[in-house]
Amino acid sequence: MSSVIADGVLAATHKLVQQAMTGQWQDVPKTVQERRELLNNLSASASPQDRQWLGALQQAMAESDAAVAQMAATAPAAQNPGQGTIDTPNTAAVDNMMEMLKKSR
Repeated sequence: MSSVIADGVLAATHKLVQQAMTGQWQDVPKTVQERRELLNNLSASASPQDRQWLGALQQAMAESDAAVAQMAATAPAAQNPGQGTIDTPNTAAVDNMMEMLKKSR
């Protein structure tokens, strides 16, 4: 299993949290898709002994996706795109990490 991809899943989750906390709802669908792709890559390369924790990670991601969808549906920025967007240094760092991880595949 590739720890680079696992790190990518965690980085995407962090990025998703940052986007939700700062009201960047227009960016959330892309981040959710990136995270899903990273987890799919991780699943493809997982060994049999990795299956249990991988299943837990998939379940946590499904719960996270549902929670984010519910928050996005009720968030003011979801009704007024372009408002509430803040680019924090943490978000920029996560973006850079996501780009590096994509290049390493």
